[in-house]
Amino acid sequence: MWPDRRLLALFKTEFPIVLAPMAGIMDAELVIAAAQGGALGSLPCAMLSVEKAREQVNIIRQRVSAPVNMNFFCHKAVDADPQREAGWKKRLAPYYQELGLDPAAPVNAARFSWEVTVDGLLSSYRRALAGGRLPTDASAADRVLHPAHR
Repeated sequence: MWPDRRLLALFKTEFPIVLAPMAGIMDAELVIAAAQGGALGSLPCAMLSVEKAREQVNIIRQRVSAPVNMNFFCHKAVDADPQREAGWKKRLAPYYQELGLDPAAPVNAARFSWEVTVDGLLSSYRRALAGGRLPTDASAADRVLHPAHR
């Protein structure tokens, strides 16, 4: 038995294990497997649209009732810079060649902004966040969900 049970009590899990949210390479199935195994499943939401994230959460909720960590990137979006992209593609050219990859192929690294995702998705899950430990009134929850409002 794990000697310090605070993390287990907080996450409501059987084991002190958190599935790493791996954006772009996993979906609800791995979150479900982690939760069924007694760990905290993490859904990587940074590269999902609001609609896709909601769909993934609904799939998870249909199969498990365990808490789910929803992971986001809190970044400021930057404009594409073709010159900078050409520079890193040139530097990586030997790897592209070794792996038989086309350096002209488009790179899909879309990450949705924190504000868009929070406003569009998390507001509908306020009570479920953190096992219901977030405040339920909108102004208090906004201070948690929107750090700029603190």
